[in-house]
Amino acid sequence: MGRTVYAEEQIKDFIDILDASGKCNIGMIVGQQNSSSKDHVILLVPTPNSNGGEFKPDAIDEQWISQHSIQVTRMMPGGLNVIGIFVCATPEHLKTLQPKLRQAVFAVQKHMKRKEIVKTADKITERIVVQICAVTKKITCRGVDVADPNSVMKPVDWKFQSSLNKWPLVTSVLHVDLSIPVTMTTGKSALLKKFHNGLAPFLNSIQQSISTVNGELRPGQNPLDKQSKSGKSGKKGSSASGGSRQVYEVNLFNKMVCDNYQVVKSDCSACFHLRGSLQCRAYVNNKATVDNATQALKEDAIRSLQARCDLLVDDLIQNPEDTEGSTTPGFNRATVLPRRVFTPVPGMSIDACDYMFPDESSADCLERFSEILSLDTTTDMLDFTSETVPDIDDLSHDTDNEETIPVDDRNVGRPTSKAGRGTYIAAALSLSGAAVAALMSYLTLAND
Repeated sequence: MGRTVYAEEQIKDFIDILDASGKCNIGMIVGQQNSSSKDHVILLVPTPNSNGGEFKPDAIDEQWISQHSIQVTRMMPGGLNVIGIFVCATPEHLKTLQPKLRQAVFAVQKHMKRKEIVKTADKITERIVVQICAVTKKITCRGVDVADPNSVMKPVDWKFQSSLNKWPLVTSVLHVDLSIPVTMTTGKSALLKKFHNGLAPFLNSIQQSISTVNGELRPGQNPLDKQSKSGKSGKKGSSASGGSRQVYEVNLFNKMVCDNYQVVKSDCSACFHLRGSLQCRAYVNNKATVDNATQALKEDAIRSLQARCDLLVDDLIQNPEDTEGSTTPGFNRATVLPRRVFTPVPGMSIDACDYMFPDESSADCLERFSEILSLDTTTDMLDFTSETVPDIDDLSHDTDNEETIPVDDRNVGRPTSKAGRGTYIAAALSLSGAAVAALMSYLTLAND
């Protein structure tokens, strides 16, 4: 049995706008894939042209499209991903575009897998390609298995449906307290690799953690919504369309297994301490299981923390601080991770997100929402309350006289006393704010 794609009704309006423009467009398909061979599409996001002009069907820039896919994914909550590529063009161009679109889908998948810190095998390897005729408005959908280089494109059913209030929200708060040692370098790729290596153990512990839903340890294969069995469900929350949706609170518990604990000797010129709490959000369809919901939440936690660190590295490289006696860019100052800002996707009960540094304004967020996601949003629609930056009373110094200034409850930059000195690094990681509480919770759950 082939796959079926269910697209939101509001996408029809977007397609009408594309057709009315008379221009060729290419972009990302954002949605959720399920092992039941049913995919859900919520957004078609046009890719801005690399040279600022119109998209030319005979010159698809795979690298540019792949980079856009990374940016779009970063701004999506857990459970929602780039699941394919769409193109809107004339019948003449559509005939010649199909092989190029297939290559572009493979390029996007390869680029996204290369950016992952936590390497997991994809349960669903099929991606979709949607061709929209700018003249007849006919939609042709095909699927291709990106795990098989020799796979051919197969027809996929495309259907429209309305599910505005059928996207339950899964939330959690992730507590972070870890250290990332870095060496003296001015290269972005080397610094980024150090950050990724430092994050990997913690992010893998998130992936392997166990979870409770609304305080209950539930079998993963059970439906997330228990209403059909017990008449009870998650908390009611308001949606963008004025109705209600289910809200589920998930708690993640680290297994606290230290069998593979190792002491690593490494040259270290600075050590970044990431501390505080992050707001995590994920969305699943109304037929989701407990496993679907918890995996989407873990995906969001991993994606959000990695995105912030990647943006921090960009900021450190682009805005180095020239300090006497240091060749490590930006390390002799307190550094702040960007906070998460949410905005509703118009017409749906789903939020997109952006990451905002303290020196940025709401106009910067609005510009990114517009350029990357083509979302028409306003300042009063931005949610700045989910995460906050602490005031000056929260600043502190540690006891060893090395500078540690927590200017943000999620990050602190701390230069070591001697740059370039070989240092033994050992970090204990926990998903909970209190390690003892997390361990006791896990032991209790494991014995039930």
